[in-house]
Amino acid sequence: MLLETWSPIAGGPQGFPRRSGVAYLPGEALRQAFLDAALAYAARRDEGFAAEVRRLVQHGYKGDARGLAGAMLDALLEREPELDAIRPDDLPLEGVRSRRVLRLDLVSGQAEEVELELFEGVVPWSGVLPRALETWLAAATRSYAEALASAEAEAVIPLRPEAEGAYHELKSWVFKSEPWPLRVGYWTPEGYGGTLLALARLGVEGVLERRFRARPFPRRVCYLPKRRRALGWLVLRKERT
Repeated sequence: MLLETWSPIAGGPQGFPRRSGVAYLPGEALRQAFLDAALAYAARRDEGFAAEVRRLVQHGYKGDARGLAGAMLDALLEREPELDAIRPDDLPLEGVRSRRVLRLDLVSGQAEEVELELFEGVVPWSGVLPRALETWLAAATRSYAEALASAEAEAVIPLRPEAEGAYHELKSWVFKSEPWPLRVGYWTPEGYGGTLLALARLGVEGVLERRFRARPFPRRVCYLPKRRRALGWLVLRKERT
């Protein structure tokens, strides 16, 4: 299988981790991307699970937004334990380089220039998805990616009109043609990443704001002006024969 970036992925403010001097994408980052998608999909399709997630937001969890995201993922794995089998290996990355990107505040409209290590390209992946979950995860990742891209486009395009074409391509072609679209790495500085998107249609946005000072879609995203794309979009696909 192959991982192919649609927009560059970033390792974080401190860069990608390294082993013997070689940068790598932690397998945990890929696991997180799959679980975020599975969480949102399960909350939309399983009313019993949705009720459990609402309870966590309304009164069941006491802590910060990042902790809430972790509690939601724990609830998912308890309900769907077969998802715990998704444990990708770390992936060595070649050609990592530092570039200046913008951290866009989607509420204030302000942009902060920062330097991040980015990777763009194709990486072979020798891991496998649990066969019983392949089709389910394809539906989950596409559903989540479409919702995430739609929320992002709605917030980013008024600030960066030139990005409209990229979002159109992402939603009209990438999500339609690739099995497992994913959002990976440091694409937002918010500590909960895209996990809280699972709450977008559960009627708890007000409670989320009051109790956790958070929103289903992160307030800030990392954007590469030269490519007119936000960071972190990639696809996992089988090699074409």
